[in-house]
Amino acid sequence: MKMELLRKKENEVKIAIGTQNPTKVNAVKNSFMPHITAEFFSVNAPSNVSAQPLSDDETIEGAINRAFNARTAIQADIGVGLEGGLIKTKQGYFLCNWGAIVDHKLEPIVAGGARIIVPNEIGRSVFHGKELGDVMDEYVNLHKVRHNQGAIGIFTNGLVDRTSMFTHLCDLLIGQYLYQQQHS
Repeated sequence: MKMELLRKKENEVKIAIGTQNPTKVNAVKNSFMPHITAEFFSVNAPSNVSAQPLSDDETIEGAINRAFNARTAIQADIGVGLEGGLIKTKQGYFLCNWGAIVDHKLEPIVAGGARIIVPNEIGRSVFHGKELGDVMDEYVNLHKVRHNQGAIGIFTNGLVDRTSMFTHLCDLLIGQYLYQQQHS
């Protein structure tokens, strides 16, 4: 029994999650734990983009940077970065979310998640310089919406919360990662 535990420990992967936000940390663990024996570390990793990304490109870049910076900070095997943003389209303002996995062997693996429209007043406030989390706290008169249900939870009437949204995104990431591991 002890030998089996030691063997698992030796094969354990060190995963750095580029945030300390509990919704994102839980999403990574929910997705990765059934597939990889790992020890998880929550790292306050910079995105190296604006505090509130306002395009898909900036949000993707932020996710990749968080993954890389988290991995580098603790010399992990894998870094995971998740980033939320807001984009403006002809139809209105949409939530967007992107994630990335980096390791020392592969190019970054990237995936995008759910998108839903938000009220114009929310979008305008964000595009005038406020962070979505702060706007949402004011909008629903709650504190730390971004650490709980998130805007997605508010605007889906609780049917999809922030953890489940990011878990789906992480499923897309881990699925691609496992595929590449099997076919490289």
